[in-house]
Amino acid sequence: MKGCDIMEFRKVTFLKVYTGEDLILDDKPFYKAVIEEAMRLKLAGGTVSRGIGGYASTKRGIDHKIGSIFTGMPNMPVVVEIVDKRENIEKILPWLEKYATKALVLVEESTCLVTDYMREEEAKKAHEAQKIKTTSPEEDAE
Repeated sequence: MKGCDIMEFRKVTFLKVYTGEDLILDDKPFYKAVIEEAMRLKLAGGTVSRGIGGYASTKRGIDHKIGSIFTGMPNMPVVVEIVDKRENIEKILPWLEKYATKALVLVEESTCLVTDYMREEEAKKAHEAQKIKTTSPEEDAE
């Protein structure tokens, strides 16, 4: 730690979407649609994981088939995980409420360790924001 004696922690919110690999929305896998929507909303970051097994209380996907159209294998579970501040996660919830018809959506609070990398990135963003503030349109007009 660069001169830090006390570790810093921050509250974060996890969004987890449990779905199947062959669930389709607008001609693309649902998990890809979730990631694209999260990117459009500029959420902090996300990961898609494919399970090696699992079950659900009901079948899901295209015509409720057991085999996946992508792999020919059984329709394996897929989990999309996105981590950000609560207010940012809330931006995608209306979209999920509308389109996650065959998925389980969880929102969980957690705590993350603030790393030196995170501090450096925040400092860069603050510096960029300060540069934008100090270059106002009135100054450019003069």
